[in-house]
Amino acid sequence: MTHFSAFLGACIAALAGMPICASTNAPPAHVDRTRSTSGAMVAQWNELAHELAFAEDRFTTFKGQRAIAMMHLAQHDALNSICPLFDSYVFRQATPTAEPRAAVAHAAREVLVSQYPTAQAQIDTLLAQQLGDAGNSSHGTIGRTLGRAAAAAILEARQDDGWDDPGVYEFRAGPGMYQTTPDWHGFVVHPGLAQAKPFLLESASQWRPHGPPALDTRAYASALNEVQQIGAEHSRVRTADQTHAAVWWMEFSEGLMNRWARRQVVDDHWGLWRTTRLFALMNAALVDTYVAVWDSKYAFNHWRPYTAIRDADTDGNSATLADHQWQSLRPAPPFPEYVSAHAAGCACTLAILDTAFGKQDEIVLDSLTATPGESTRTFGSFHAAARECADSRIWLGFHFRYSTRAGTALGYQIARYALAHGLLPTPR
Repeated sequence: MTHFSAFLGACIAALAGMPICASTNAPPAHVDRTRSTSGAMVAQWNELAHELAFAEDRFTTFKGQRAIAMMHLAQHDALNSICPLFDSYVFRQATPTAEPRAAVAHAAREVLVSQYPTAQAQIDTLLAQQLGDAGNSSHGTIGRTLGRAAAAAILEARQDDGWDDPGVYEFRAGPGMYQTTPDWHGFVVHPGLAQAKPFLLESASQWRPHGPPALDTRAYASALNEVQQIGAEHSRVRTADQTHAAVWWMEFSEGLMNRWARRQVVDDHWGLWRTTRLFALMNAALVDTYVAVWDSKYAFNHWRPYTAIRDADTDGNSATLADHQWQSLRPAPPFPEYVSAHAAGCACTLAILDTAFGKQDEIVLDSLTATPGESTRTFGSFHAAARECADSRIWLGFHFRYSTRAGTALGYQIARYALAHGLLPTPR
């Protein structure tokens, strides 16, 4: 009973973010409690990882999304080798005497250097700033070894996971088939991602949607007519606020949602274990969402509104009218339409944040794609934000409503699965 009580006390201390020494059930004497009682250091690594990914390719190759997920999963496994509050992902090793901050920092450092070797000096600067002399103590040395081992485990587990396989794609002619737009000249983004190994899902097609409506149906005509009016470059029905929101939401979920979460975990004084688990779960689920969306996109190969509206005289639907000069508010991205990746990514990440933080008086998000001077938008709930995110793709002229609805449903389903199966609290 004495041993169990000590272990339980150590885990409670860990939940509060306080480094603990399992043998004494107290923080190591050399650790400054004021610098180590929150998950702020995890947020700093998240910010750096985002900066490195954005600088390299603006998240257009999915390398950055994968790197962030791997980094936080390595941090999570390292911490739970010190005190197992949550299930590990791939790495399990009982190391109760390791310094938690050293384990977290070195796990992140090893993953990021493996992905961005030219940024090693920048990465090592953050490592040194966070650890100081604590990284050279006996507990810090054990933490460094532990962090490196956790990083090696996740990197090995993700070898040959298919994320960088470019895949093969051939354009197909005919009504309903995706066609290139003048902005992209026959280029499509990463069809091979549909075959990549998910982090949490059993397969990319686990919840593949049923598909878009047939072109000759009322549902299809209704969706086309809506986006034709409200998503046009010079729409007469789209409001000024909808135009602003459409552009505001063009920043990807990995930027918007991670940035909000970084601020919130610091403001709410979250501890290391809880913070790391949130970032690991949210970012792994987001990668899985993209993999699942790409499975749907290339399975159905559905055309964008740009092509559908211009070629509406070929769709066999008397309720649609072709406009051969139609342009969307912004050029649509170069890959098939169904389902909406943006709607799915927002739904998944916002659902996980909703579970983590619960009801908020207001949720203030800021976007890097916003009109100057109007960087923030305020929402009454995470689900309200997800709805506007989905609607924004119609206001941009990128998607049909059936695609944003299916994308939102897919994102919520992946979030539910991740929360029910990923990194669960360990039984006591």
